[in-house]
Amino acid sequence: MQLLLQPVRSAGAPATDGVALSADGSLVEIGCGPAVVALVLIAVALAGLRSSRRRRHMRELERAVRQFGDGDLSSRVPGPSHGPADIRRLAGAFNDMADFVHVCVENQAAFVVDASHQLRNPLTVLNLRMEMLALRLEGEGREEAELIRDELNGLDVLLGRLLNIASARSALTVDAGPVRVLDLVMNRVTAWRPQAERRSVSLHVAAGPLAVIGVDATLVGSILDTLLDNAIKFSPEGGRVTVLLREDGPTIGIDVVDEGPGIAPADFERIDDRFWRSSTARDEPGAGLGLSIARELATVIGGRLTFTAVEPHGLCVGVKLPRLGVRPPGR
Repeated sequence: MQLLLQPVRSAGAPATDGVALSADGSLVEIGCGPAVVALVLIAVALAGLRSSRRRRHMRELERAVRQFGDGDLSSRVPGPSHGPADIRRLAGAFNDMADFVHVCVENQAAFVVDASHQLRNPLTVLNLRMEMLALRLEGEGREEAELIRDELNGLDVLLGRLLNIASARSALTVDAGPVRVLDLVMNRVTAWRPQAERRSVSLHVAAGPLAVIGVDATLVGSILDTLLDNAIKFSPEGGRVTVLLREDGPTIGIDVVDEGPGIAPADFERIDDRFWRSSTARDEPGAGLGLSIARELATVIGGRLTFTAVEPHGLCVGVKLPRLGVRPPGR
């Protein structure tokens, strides 16, 4: 509604100042007078009050949405039973959605805790049996058994980390010690070389100047395992997988480049979604969780995953990690 001050002419009387109300494009003329002016001013004040209350409810809704988006899953819109009807409906829909997401996240965390806990018992038994077997072996056989035990110990540590992430994400303690990035990469490349050789894929490491990163070596090793596993899995027979180490300001980048089919440009936004698999990956074993878990682990240690297409075909999946002494974002 618009309020206009314009001449109002009554029949047989000269034009005088009055108030014209415009609603939906029509004009309703009201003559001038103290009572009329007072009523109009009251209407204006009430309209302003209503507009102010509407803005306040919208700010509350916006604040709740932003807090929820920043990870506060307890954020809700207070008092959705008050305010304009359309905002009440929107606030109620948001609160219902937030409740559903919160339950899903709690169920997911409970599953991770249960699965990790149940896996630790057979893992402990397997580790003990490998220890007994190593005592009966000599030479290269014992060395291989010790390498297997190292992998089992690393898996046990990783399960413990997953338990911590699932049950106490906000209070997670990360063992961010100094790590020589080249040593870490070579350790994981050595572990995956037999798998690459079985698929006739060659593994190469291209490193620049040696650098030290301040990260949790176990979590970074798990991320590299996912990247190397995918690169080997999707490389053609006789293909090549290259691990590139590069400096990028306050971060160190570790890129794993393969010569596989790659993915369509439109799929890059979904590549690390849970349970999502590209059309080129559906014939390979897997559940579509590897990259989503790697992304989560990278976030926990202050890093992030990157994805780049390789010409003429292939995919480069990298992880950016903070240098030693550089405070990760949000920590």
